[in-house]
Amino acid sequence: MVVRFIIFCLAIYPPLASAVTIEEYDRPAFNPSNGEQFEIPIIPEASGALVVVITTADGDEVKRLETTVPDIAVGERIIVKWDGRDANNTVVPDEAYIPVLIMDGTVSNPAEYSGGEVIESIKPDFSSKGVISFRLEEPSRILIRTGIQGGPLMRTLANWEPRAPGKNIVRWDGYDKDGIVNLMEEPDLGVLLTGFRLPAQSIITLGSDEDYSKWRAAHGWRDEMPDPESVVLQRNGERLSRHFFLPRIAEREPELLLRVNNETVNDQSVSVDGPFTITVDLDSTDQWAMDQSQYEVAFFINGEFVAEEEQGYVPLKWRWNPTGLKPGKHTLTVNVSSFNGAVGVRTFEFTTLGDR
Repeated sequence: MVVRFIIFCLAIYPPLASAVTIEEYDRPAFNPSNGEQFEIPIIPEASGALVVVITTADGDEVKRLETTVPDIAVGERIIVKWDGRDANNTVVPDEAYIPVLIMDGTVSNPAEYSGGEVIESIKPDFSSKGVISFRLEEPSRILIRTGIQGGPLMRTLANWEPRAPGKNIVRWDGYDKDGIVNLMEEPDLGVLLTGFRLPAQSIITLGSDEDYSKWRAAHGWRDEMPDPESVVLQRNGERLSRHFFLPRIAEREPELLLRVNNETVNDQSVSVDGPFTITVDLDSTDQWAMDQSQYEVAFFINGEFVAEEEQGYVPLKWRWNPTGLKPGKHTLTVNVSSFNGAVGVRTFEFTTLGDR
């Protein structure tokens, strides 16, 4: 499978001098759905009006927290509390949020001088059945994908999810996304675990069932790709992940819609007798994100690569003759891979009715 990347420029962005700073948190995550509040410890270096703007990773203004710093509080530790709700008093979705400080005419946004640093080595631990565990030194975004080495991606277990430092656990039953193949029994099982650091002072929310993309859409916030000239690949000698600069929706795993000989593929096994045509399409809610870059469509039979359309488009029709397959059950896996890194996955079972 061919993988292409957007190439960006190199630059260094130091933090801005500020009349106010945020101290380190005891714990960067909280559950607003349970009524918890997050305490933001701040050291002001001047008196006056202080505004803490809670923003999304996409830069949307979620809520403004305003207070006044008296002369007596200069240089002292003050607490600004956030209840995990937006300006409409709705609990925000599970995500990482960034506090932007505004005081004395100065704006300090941690996302402009921190975050995105690639984590070079994350070691997964499979010693406990049904879970993948790993440790993080700092708040980070994590990607975990499983599949067959030299073959298809078959399940995304964590799609650039925000995670707190310390021991982290991801539960996995060992199966592919569609529950057909037990990957734990595959001798060529492949697991990708990678990530990058979140901006300094990021706040991670937990406990919500709200979909982040739908929540943003309800606010009317637009999805926009970054200006390539504003994107950097290195800061202070550290390599930055290109995923740090992409809008969250561009990382969304697209939902694939499949038809075999014009019949929709659901959960049931498909019977075929001779050559058949498979049609690949995308759910309309995922079309915008996938259209932001080229993508390719690849097909795998029983975990082995058989065909690829590099200049992908949908709906795409692919005709295949199961010559040489023994009668019985087999699997067909489709990967639709954006050059930005998003991958849609679908596996279904089909039965050949005779020796081809």
